[in-house]
Amino acid sequence: MSKVSRKNQIRRNLIQRALLENGSMSISELKEKTGMTLPVVTSLVQSIKKKNFIVDVEQTKKNSVGRPPALIKLNGKAGYVLGIDLDRVYTKFILLDLEQNVIADIDKKISFLSNDISILKILKNEITKIIESHNIKWSDLLGIGISIPGIVNSLEGTSKTYLNFGDKPIRDVLNEYFKIPVHIEHDVKALTLGELGFGPAKNKKNVLCLKIDWGIGLGIIISGSLYYGSDSLAGEFGHIQVIPKGGELCYCGKKGCLETVASGRSITKNAVDRLSKGESSLLVDKYKGDLSSIDSRAIVKAAIEGDQFSLEILEEVAKHIGTASAILVNVFNPECIVLSGNVASTAPDLFVETIRANAVKSSHSQLSKDLKFIVSDLGFKAGALGVAMLVNKELFDIDHLTPWAYV
Repeated sequence: MSKVSRKNQIRRNLIQRALLENGSMSISELKEKTGMTLPVVTSLVQSIKKKNFIVDVEQTKKNSVGRPPALIKLNGKAGYVLGIDLDRVYTKFILLDLEQNVIADIDKKISFLSNDISILKILKNEITKIIESHNIKWSDLLGIGISIPGIVNSLEGTSKTYLNFGDKPIRDVLNEYFKIPVHIEHDVKALTLGELGFGPAKNKKNVLCLKIDWGIGLGIIISGSLYYGSDSLAGEFGHIQVIPKGGELCYCGKKGCLETVASGRSITKNAVDRLSKGESSLLVDKYKGDLSSIDSRAIVKAAIEGDQFSLEILEEVAKHIGTASAILVNVFNPECIVLSGNVASTAPDLFVETIRANAVKSSHSQLSKDLKFIVSDLGFKAGALGVAMLVNKELFDIDHLTPWAYV
């Protein structure tokens, strides 16, 4: 690509990125937003229109004096992106158009968390069914984002835990297999991006997103942007030590981690251990003594129904999470902490209040006096929305085009 071509591509991407983030805009608004001259913006808008990525906005004149400015916007039907959130039991698929409208929101009771490369064929078949059911061709699919739990470095495109098919970065394997751009992201970071774009973190600058699920993870938003850390691994909140003496061995190899006492995994283990020793609970009758069928969702549901045993377990979990969250409050001074994940999204209000009370009690009073804990209203959509939104934005990225060429 020549320097002139690169410069024009950067300028086109700046215009399209502005429309993606701001919706309908006038030529003069684009001029102010991008810093380009009016003639340059006008010329570039016309060239993008020819590619059908931009359309005029129809306006109706109502009780206004003079002619309203002509507005343009991205053409949502010019292309689509697919966000996929891989979980241990379910897989969430969310299809967005170019304007970030949700076209499809689908759950499949199937897990693709495997290190067997043959799983990609099954995944492609599922994607094909989804896009064809909405009359979308593979050529209309501009990119795929995949949210993966475990050890994921999205900057390098690697996953050490799942979809680990050898020495080659999984991002490169997926790009070659699907023949379209694929972005991978850590599940909690993807969830945080979803909360930032569509959930309670939207329009906020400094927010922490705490995922309480099978494991515990943290997404960090600083000055409106997701924080990755030097190796793209920031946010392993579940592995801070909360039981300094006599703590249980965590799968990470350390003892006394928060995950050993407060994750969905530990909630289930604790409940089953106590019930097997004869403690009473509605769960015993509900599952007819089959303790192997009990999971964290069942415990949360029983707590909502008033089961004292389940309420006590969740209260103890909330105390641990709240006390540990005080560290985050003191370090980051967030506007709010968003709670998400299977456990947090469905737990009773008392669970959230216990977390908040213990966080406030153990943190600096000036930092926590206005602190709010907000349960996400996105449910299980956040991760898939986050990676889909990320792919949408990367379509109009300029970093890979070496912006020094832009003047």
